[in-house]
Amino acid sequence: MERIDKGGGFSVLDGAALVVGAAIASIHILGVRREDLSGAGWIMIGITFSWVAVTAAGPFIFLARRFARRLPNYPKVGDRLWALLGIPWLATALIQSATPGSDQRHNPLFINTLSVGLGVVCLTALFVVWGTGVMVPPEQAQRIEAAPWTNRVGLILSIAWPIQCGLGLVVLS
Repeated sequence: MERIDKGGGFSVLDGAALVVGAAIASIHILGVRREDLSGAGWIMIGITFSWVAVTAAGPFIFLARRFARRLPNYPKVGDRLWALLGIPWLATALIQSATPGSDQRHNPLFINTLSVGLGVVCLTALFVVWGTGVMVPPEQAQRIEAAPWTNRVGLILSIAWPIQCGLGLVVLS
């Protein structure tokens, strides 16, 4: 029998990449967590954790699909953007892990890496999405729907770039 699915669906490697993204998000949330938070504060922490976890999984999903699974016609624009958006979260998690016990909100390397990194990747995502989805004929923009789920998630995260910047502020506060 032939396989109907050409490998574009969700796989165990994708799940493992999301778990790694959650580990990166937990590193960032440790500095934000407070004991005296209200219910709304805990909801904000949960939203921040979820969004950072999904975003930080991007580079790992990209690597797994690009080199381990070797899918045809991979990567698309959204896949590349998702990987790019996750890099500042990954880099700052490495910085936090290298300097345990210190308050990262007073670490200039952490602050500059996260703020400048998010600014650069969000601006890049804005220009790429504008050039590939807004300033093109409608027929070309409709081809995005036929792409794998990773492309759509990457484009959603790229379109929602202001949320990325806001989450950076939450982590830095």
